[in-house]
Amino acid sequence: MIQLGIVLNKQIDLEKLKEETDVTKIKETLLKFPGVGEKVADCIMLFSLKQFSVFPVDVWVRRVMNELYLKEKDETKVNKDKIRNLANDKYGDLAGIAQQYLFYAIRNSKGNFIA
Repeated sequence: MIQLGIVLNKQIDLEKLKEETDVTKIKETLLKFPGVGEKVADCIMLFSLKQFSVFPVDVWVRRVMNELYLKEKDETKVNKDKIRNLANDKYGDLAGIAQQYLFYAIRNSKGNFIA
């Protein structure tokens, strides 16, 4: 009910949010909703707001990016910003689309992408 109040009271204007192009501003706004964290905000931007440069990182995406590119011994310690920067360098404005393919590939490889 709190989320609905934020929208009804015009604390957050969802229509303006759809028009915003600055992903940093969009993310800051989405994080104001109770219960919305970084990954959920990234997913909302990618799937609902069509911000295809956004690269959501979860355990699976961290794992595949480490296996393919970073090669750190302990992938649990890989910094999410490092992964996002790498994704933006490699995939540019379509990083979010690439993220979906990477996620699908590792999830369907039983968690071991590189055999």
